[in-house]
Amino acid sequence: MKLAIVFLGMLAMAIPGIALAQCSINGNITAAPNADPALPAWEYTLVITWDTGSLNALSHANLLIDPVGGTCSCSDINMALTLENPSGTSDGEGGCTVPYDGFIECDGDPSIPGVTGILLKFEPDEDLGCEPGTTGVATFVFYSEQSPVPVDEDILSLVDKFAGNSCFGNVSGEFPGLACNPVPAKDSSWGRMKGLYQ
Repeated sequence: MKLAIVFLGMLAMAIPGIALAQCSINGNITAAPNADPALPAWEYTLVITWDTGSLNALSHANLLIDPVGGTCSCSDINMALTLENPSGTSDGEGGCTVPYDGFIECDGDPSIPGVTGILLKFEPDEDLGCEPGTTGVATFVFYSEQSPVPVDEDILSLVDKFAGNSCFGNVSGEFPGLACNPVPAKDSSWGRMKGLYQ
């Protein structure tokens, strides 16, 4: 059951500075045809909720896409996904709105032990004086020419960072059926395709 999350949880218990107790992060991705002809055909919306379970506010959030040893290269992901900045917003401390910039990271997140592979990183832009809180809801948008397939919750996951700590969670919904996978999207879910190569 969710071996990747279990492994990361065990790793977190073994490494000082990573908090698991009472923290949470969860998300859902929906897809819809995109009406803007200047952008790819499909718009994907990721909504996450988080609770750091501490006095430390959210630093940033990641959508883990392709683990080390997966079938997609960073070039594949860069060709398949488009991010516009700002790529999302969340509620902030005191009722303000926090804008976020999104990035495709090819080598994981070095600020979180054990987080490797390809991911989407969503970093708050705090230049406007608004910061995320210890709890919140964020909405991020990215685009793709690839039509949606169901997310396998054993493959895609979320992780956030707050101070020197982090928390792992699940993501559900839909994700682009990437061309780098050897099985056509219509014949298999995203997770089944990629799960063969973990």
